[in-house]
Amino acid sequence: MVTTVSDTLPQSLTDLRQYVSYAVSDLSAAARSVVFRSRGHYERVEPTPARVTVTGVRGKSTVVRWLNETLVDRGFETYAKVTGDQPVSYHNCDGTRIERDGTTRLYENAAEFAEYHPVDAAIVENQGIREYTTRLANELFDPQVVILLNVRRDHQSTLGDDLDDIARVFTRVIPENTAVISGDRNDAINTYLRQEFQKTGHEFRVAEPDGEESPFADVFGARSALLVSETLRELGLDPLEPSQIQTYIDSLHREWGWQRLEKGGLIANGAMMNDIESTELLRQFLVERLENNIITPFIYTRRDRAGRTAAFVQYLNWLHANNLITQIHAAGTQDTLLQRRVNAGVVRHRESEHVADVLDSALTEGHPVYMMGNTVAEFMRDLTEEVDQRTLE
Repeated sequence: MVTTVSDTLPQSLTDLRQYVSYAVSDLSAAARSVVFRSRGHYERVEPTPARVTVTGVRGKSTVVRWLNETLVDRGFETYAKVTGDQPVSYHNCDGTRIERDGTTRLYENAAEFAEYHPVDAAIVENQGIREYTTRLANELFDPQVVILLNVRRDHQSTLGDDLDDIARVFTRVIPENTAVISGDRNDAINTYLRQEFQKTGHEFRVAEPDGEESPFADVFGARSALLVSETLRELGLDPLEPSQIQTYIDSLHREWGWQRLEKGGLIANGAMMNDIESTELLRQFLVERLENNIITPFIYTRRDRAGRTAAFVQYLNWLHANNLITQIHAAGTQDTLLQRRVNAGVVRHRESEHVADVLDSALTEGHPVYMMGNTVAEFMRDLTEEVDQRTLE
């Protein structure tokens, strides 16, 4: 697809400021890309026999780790990288925490890879949150396979306002001669992706169960395991055995299931999901294990994620309209805005409150507590630690 000048011109003063900011950032990123070439980054990448990047909105780190473990089990020497709140580089299955100064930079990918090459395989999580940076992060490893895990409503200020916009971005960030494997559950999204990749000549397939009779049909977390299996097949390797797929699914269910607290009550941490589609999929999985489906939401808001807050306002109002929640417990920098826009009652918590008191307050509603919204904040780290300390083994 060719982008013309008219496609990119800003349409307002606000757009102009953002356009200039992005242009400066992109110029800097482009300059760094030249530096990578001059330092031999691509000379290190090209001899690597198997190269995979993992993009999408939610669950990328899990897929990177599973694919890396599988390749190591099959005798590959690997480099893998997960990013986000706790970035880690893996040499085989040995992880080393990446130290940052608070800013996530794309060129850390090249610097980290230089420490570990040569290897038989590189599996790298794409940390871009804009079209340009997502494309550059893919191109840095010249992948044979791009795993497009899912399309979700998150990073809406940079990826697009709705699912169609976000899907469109992902069709424009794939390097040439690369196979794309989708793990999205939405048939309409996959149909759109298939049509767009036919235009660009990319091989495209969906990692999905073999029919409705498959033991993995509509199972929470199954698509992530099936993506690993399909990627192995694309790399010319045998796919996962069904028993290994089930093992991965079971591990995910343990990680995302209800935590039973020593003084009574259940809680689940869906805050790491960030987007409403993933949050709802996890809620459906969780309530299957309850006598009734009513939960108490605890949501943490961030001013720098205003689009995310707006999406969760709609989601919470839907839950309330369908009698699926109690009153809402909220904290963070947009809790007042949230209180004004949701129809349910809201209990606001100051971040200066002790997290033990906040947790007790939510539990007094008498229903399982479901954490959602945002997880990257000191308050949420402290709350998660409090939950872990109270959890029964």
